[in-house]
Amino acid sequence: MRNRRFAALSTMALLAAASAFGQQVLRVDIPFQFSLANTVMPAGHYDVTSSLGLLSVYSYTSRSAVLSTTNSIGGGLDINAQSRLTFNKYGDKYFLAEVWVLPGSPLGAVVVKSKTEREIARTSPDVARVTVPVRTGAVTLASVR
Repeated sequence: MRNRRFAALSTMALLAAASAFGQQVLRVDIPFQFSLANTVMPAGHYDVTSSLGLLSVYSYTSRSAVLSTTNSIGGGLDINAQSRLTFNKYGDKYFLAEVWVLPGSPLGAVVVKSKTEREIARTSPDVARVTVPVRTGAVTLASVR
């Protein structure tokens, strides 16, 4: 019980600290079921917030939220043309892989792979990258392997 309280207070402190530094909220419709941090999320409308190595994904459909850790990516000369989410697709399973929040910025966040995704990636011969742009909601499919 004591550990649960500590974990809850720690999470609240992280979220408060993240909001203090200013964060962007993406509102996006994801047309397929996907996994994040070993949690299956339904297709539907989401708020996605990325700040200081922490990703929060809130589902309006299931009225639940999932937190995950991220690492920064980018920083090169390529500029992010628009906000988007990128998913890894193995067969019929989707996993949130990257979040690009700020248009005009070369920085994004890569989601730390869950144990489930790592296991599927080892056994699956093919992976595709699926991009969901935030503004249009259109889906783009590109083969990686």
